[in-house]
Amino acid sequence: MNRRITSLFQFGRSRRSLTILDQALVSGSNFITGIILVRGLGLVEFGRFTIAYVILLLANSVQLSFISSPMITLGSLCTTTEERRHFVRGIFGVQMIFCAISSVLAVIGTAVYVSVRHRTGAMGFLLPFASAVVAFLMQDWLRRYYFTVGKAAASLWNDVISYLGQVVVLCVLWWAHRLTLNTALWSIAVTSGAAFTLGAMLERLGCTRKETRESWRQAHAISIDLGIANQLQWLVYQGAMLIGAGVAGAQAAGGVRATQNIVGPVNVAYQAMENIVPVRAAEEMKRGGLQRVSAFLFRFGSIGFIALLVFFSVAAMFSRQFLSFFYGRQLHAYAAVLDLQMLYFLLTWPIRQVTFLFRTIKRTRPILIGSVVAAVVSLALVYPAVRGFGAVGIMLAAVAAQTGNLAYMLFIWVRMPKAQSPLLETQPE
Repeated sequence: MNRRITSLFQFGRSRRSLTILDQALVSGSNFITGIILVRGLGLVEFGRFTIAYVILLLANSVQLSFISSPMITLGSLCTTTEERRHFVRGIFGVQMIFCAISSVLAVIGTAVYVSVRHRTGAMGFLLPFASAVVAFLMQDWLRRYYFTVGKAAASLWNDVISYLGQVVVLCVLWWAHRLTLNTALWSIAVTSGAAFTLGAMLERLGCTRKETRESWRQAHAISIDLGIANQLQWLVYQGAMLIGAGVAGAQAAGGVRATQNIVGPVNVAYQAMENIVPVRAAEEMKRGGLQRVSAFLFRFGSIGFIALLVFFSVAAMFSRQFLSFFYGRQLHAYAAVLDLQMLYFLLTWPIRQVTFLFRTIKRTRPILIGSVVAAVVSLALVYPAVRGFGAVGIMLAAVAAQTGNLAYMLFIWVRMPKAQSPLLETQPE
């Protein structure tokens, strides 16, 4: 009996369990946040918040692919703790430069968009939006840093401050009838900023110019390919949502975003996978080369795909009920959109596995080409699809794009010689 209790206690403190718990907290908080915003702002104002949030996610997706993903992958391949520490300190310098540039570009892009749309008084939200972008990017980088250096517990408490804190602040604003687009953005800025500031002080984060240059030299090849690929992937879904909003109105974008929030809890698996699988893939690569890491990813991917297929198939039978329960009858018409959201997420799972393989062996060009295929398909289909089917057209274009991406990536994986000599077995950097 004592042995079982000890085993459960050790599991609860393991990297994997803490990572899953952390992502459950993040996804659950985002899920609750989405419900509060839809009910507190109304669908039209929530649609405007969605447009601003899409731009924030664009900046974060650039950061994830350009900085965080290479940091996790290459940091896991480091052979010593000191080597890893030196590398992540340099990446922190890259992150600071990136955050400054991306924040300015995000604000400029938003100002241009607002000017084109000619909304009176809309410029007043640029300061809360700029603050939200900076704070969100820095806190999100910090949580990936914690996973890279093996401090999953630190990431958990930091996300409690950021994400759970945001839920509390939004609830208070809603209860006090002060929930608006601007106050929602300020809630992101304040909670994310507080979490990053505390974490940075405790970790004594810092870097030198030499460390920054050396880390960028190691990461730049992977970073550039992944950075471009992720922006093309942004066009597949978030970009299609912006085009859909321009054609069918902000309410269509809000409806699509609301249905995405329903599927949000599944992000526990997706985001936890992003923080766990690259580390495990790097370990498998060190032990047995390409053949071993391919077998691991195929086995892991197959189990996850089947589980998601069963779950989504059952959930699809209750699409209308889910929407009514969480948002009321105003979103009844978006049941088909929710079904397509689940199909989109299902297709994303095997794409991620192939992406992890190419990242681990530092062969990222197929990721880039697959994203080009997806972006071309999405942009070619989204306008006529939205014109013909409204909000459903946004998801039809996104699903078609993911199908093309998956077909290309699987084609490259199948053709890859599994018996070739491991590329990274003697190259830890």
